[in-house]
Amino acid sequence: MHAAVTNLAIDLTERERDLVSRIDFNPSARSHDADSWRPVADAMYELTHSLLQRSAIPEARIKFFTDPKYFVGGHGLSRRQVFERNGTHGDAIFRHGNFVKYLRYFLYGPDLPQPVIENFRQKIADCGSPFTSRDALTLGDATRRIARSHHLNPGDAAEEFYKLALDCGLDADDAHSIRDSVKKLRPSR
Repeated sequence: MHAAVTNLAIDLTERERDLVSRIDFNPSARSHDADSWRPVADAMYELTHSLLQRSAIPEARIKFFTDPKYFVGGHGLSRRQVFERNGTHGDAIFRHGNFVKYLRYFLYGPDLPQPVIENFRQKIADCGSPFTSRDALTLGDATRRIARSHHLNPGDAAEEFYKLALDCGLDADDAHSIRDSVKKLRPSR
C-alpha cells in the first residue's frame, strides 16, 4: 500500500495540461451541441491516448474501468464493456460524454475533500500490514465515521471511498466492503 502519498493527481506533461484545460469536466451543467462538444471530445481522446501511451494512469484506476471485478453492480461487465454493450466501441469511448467522469478519476483520483482523503489514508496506515478482512471491518466503521463527520452524502461518497480504497492499494473485495459500509449511512437532514 502507498498510504503516505497525499496528492492523488497524476503528473501531466505540458501538452496534457493544455488538453485538460480544454475539457469540460461537468458537461451536464452546460448544454453542448455536436459542434461545441467536438473540441472537448477531441481533447479527451488525445489526452487519454497520451496517458495510456506513457502508462501514467495508476493500475487500480485502469482496472476500475476495464475489470468487471472492479465494477460493483456491473452484472459481470466492466465499465468499458457497458460502453461497448451500448454501442460505443474502441477509441470512440474516449470521446463519449459519459467517459468524462472516468477521465476525471484517472487524472485526479476520488472526488473527496483532502482532509477526508488524509484521514482515510491514516486509518489504513494504522491497520498495518498485511491488511486483513478484520481490518476491512474496522476500516469500514472508521470510514462511516469520517463520512458522517464531514456530512458527505452516502450515495455519492460510497463510490468515491471505493475508488480511494483502490488507490490506497486495497483489493476489489476489501474496497467493496468499504463502499458498502458508507452506503449504510443515512443521509444527513
